[in-house]
Amino acid sequence: MARKNPKDEQAIKKLAQNVRKQRKLKGLSMIELSELCDVDYRTISNIELGNANTTISMITIIAKALDIQPSQLLEE
Repeated sequence: MARKNPKDEQAIKKLAQNVRKQRKLKGLSMIELSELCDVDYRTISNIELGNANTTISMITIIAKALDIQPSQLLEE
């Protein structure tokens, strides 16, 4: 039987690493990125810590704020 909400822990971890890396490359704090994304600071924090199985929409919003392609946040 399939799980109701399966998680790919490796993908979540890679997203966390890439968001942090790209944010730092842009010289942004988590607070600044959260403001650009119009979300609470804790949202960005949870994504960067790998605590959030976030949505495609949120990945797109973060990528736009970082001026990169969403695929760059999912790269190995």
